[in-house]
Amino acid sequence: MKKATPRRPSPRVAQKRADTRLEILRAAEEIMTDGGIDAVTLASVAGQLQLTKQALYHYFPSKEALIKSLTTTLLHDEIESIIATIEAADSRAGVLGTMIRAFYAHYIGRLDAFKAIYCQSQLHSPSGPPIDKLTILEEINPRTRHLFNILENRLSGPSKSKAKRARMRRLAFSAWLSALGLLTMLSLADANQDPLVHSDKDLLDTLARVFDEAALK
Repeated sequence: MKKATPRRPSPRVAQKRADTRLEILRAAEEIMTDGGIDAVTLASVAGQLQLTKQALYHYFPSKEALIKSLTTTLLHDEIESIIATIEAADSRAGVLGTMIRAFYAHYIGRLDAFKAIYCQSQLHSPSGPPIDKLTILEEINPRTRHLFNILENRLSGPSKSKAKRARMRRLAFSAWLSALGLLTMLSLADANQDPLVHSDKDLLDTLARVFDEAALK
């Protein structure tokens, strides 16, 4: 006797489930913003949404699953925000400087979101699992690759030279690393209540100038 094939939910039910899942993730983000990543638990999210903890198990079977989904959602928000800023920028503006400033603007008021994505040790207890390789390969890498594809195309223009395109992509990645490094230092300064010697504006201006000038060479 053949095993019955599970019925697919109707489009309306599937949409409702997707909306609820997103609502849960946004509630988790609010809790993280107020109390840091350690404050995000199934119980705290259930309380925020006035749901039972058991109701959340239909969407996330564990805290680790919730945190993993939150991380990938936050990364998606970052990439989309940066791309939107680049596409809306004046055509005369330096592409890499725009990207660096957009990265900074996206996270400076929500450093806990930055830590959740880029400081993996804060996501799990010492005995807990890291973000799994499959999530990195199938969810995280494609999103960052999409951003670098856009940057490479903007910087290379009509040129089809493989050497130039490779150099522009490498330069874009280096600029992104500099933005990542700046936010990492600002996160450390915030955690230790020890402000950096240089102002954010001066650091941003310097990074933007260095990379925009390098892109013209």
